[in-house]
Amino acid sequence: MRVKKFIAFTLAEVLITIGILGVVSAMTIPTLRSSHIKKERGVKLQKFYSKMDNAVEQMNIEYGSYKDMTKPETSDDAFDWYMQSIDPFMGHAEIDKDNKIIYYIDGSSLGLFFVGGCLDVEYDVNGNKKPNLTGYDKFRFLYCFTDTDRQNWFGNKNIFFGTYGAGINTSAITRDDMIKKCSNKREGRNPEEDERAYCTRLLQNDQWEFKQDYPWKF
Repeated sequence: MRVKKFIAFTLAEVLITIGILGVVSAMTIPTLRSSHIKKERGVKLQKFYSKMDNAVEQMNIEYGSYKDMTKPETSDDAFDWYMQSIDPFMGHAEIDKDNKIIYYIDGSSLGLFFVGGCLDVEYDVNGNKKPNLTGYDKFRFLYCFTDTDRQNWFGNKNIFFGTYGAGINTSAITRDDMIKKCSNKREGRNPEEDERAYCTRLLQNDQWEFKQDYPWKF
């Protein structure tokens, strides 16, 4: 009578295999998660920029050239200007008038509405979700109302809406300079006040892709 032999793994072999799989998972899952976040945020930024660019063009047709518009004087005025001039062509899912935040249907939002040399706004790819830090999930954009400001900030007086980049003219800046600006945190200042606002310029240069050398990790 022939005795059947069964081939099986020992308990030690099973435990070793499970341990190896655990190590591999621990190494790959964070990388996959980071890649997914960067891809998702890049797509949202590209979509937002393109849609806003089209909204500005529609504004020019309906309400007259931005070159004839006057810069708002306060944050309240800036928010009202946006709602009257841009929102009809951008649309929104919800508006928080008290905090001056516009929420879009994809969960992103637009806020800040700070009036300085130009009108600063900050696009948040995930709305109120954390970390709410510039360069991570919040990205600065500008509307500039004078030829001088448009030339200084965008390198082109015919661009009304663009990325944050004072002193960064397209003819002089290098990508290394953009990375340095994006990664430069000023000592003693919180992340909202350092130079991470320049990260948007870097991302625009890279076609809204978070490349391997992007200064901030997810």
